[in-house]
Amino acid sequence: MRFLSFSERTEERTREIAWERRSLLPLSAAALVAANVRERLQGALGTVEVRLFAPRIPDEAGWTTLRTGSRIDGVRGALGAAAFVTRPDELRALVGLAFGVTIPVARALSSVEAQVFERFLRLIAPALAPLCGGGTGALESMGERRFSSYFELLVEAGACGRLGIALENEPQPGVAHAAPIERIAHLELSLRARAECAQMRAAEIAAWAPGALVPLRRCEITLHADGEALARGELGVRNHHFAVAIGRGAITSND
Repeated sequence: MRFLSFSERTEERTREIAWERRSLLPLSAAALVAANVRERLQGALGTVEVRLFAPRIPDEAGWTTLRTGSRIDGVRGALGAAAFVTRPDELRALVGLAFGVTIPVARALSSVEAQVFERFLRLIAPALAPLCGGGTGALESMGERRFSSYFELLVEAGACGRLGIALENEPQPGVAHAAPIERIAHLELSLRARAECAQMRAAEIAAWAPGALVPLRRCEITLHADGEALARGELGVRNHHFAVAIGRGAITSND
């Protein structure tokens, strides 16, 4: 989603404003994934700390950089796909955590080290469930799939390694669930009627006194409850009391 944002503060007083894309993935959801990854790794690696970097939406150039030479392994769920993005240098660093060594950049992973990394991914794959809506936990290669949100986890166990996590579909902003009318039927609400008055000269308004008649622009009246517009109708009299004949109900404040 696009948000208006200001440029960073500088010595100049004027700050530029521009549109930027931000992920709608709640930080709490990413934090849950980080916590699950940490718990699953502690059984295999001992003391592990996992630090979370805030979700973002990389541009095309950013995704090209992230994909170059990387492994992308993910799972599918009801909400789409979520995947681990492991860049070449980080791949060696993460495997090195399991062996307690630093793997030289110039050396390719051995078959044993490659198998260890596969087990590493299968071990933490269930942590992606909150992002994709469940999933079978069966990892598959997703190098050709397009993704939206992205965040990283910094795994620390003596040495450090970064693990990228990509989300296929942006979470959609939901509408808050309304309480059933049965649960709020006993509440008392203060109703107010608002009418649009005609234009008047300041002298005429200053001359108002009890009993003065104020002309209305329209006969339509809007009923409000605690500041929210509920209905519209016409002002009238019934049983010797002022009343409103409702013509439109359940209107919104933007109507």
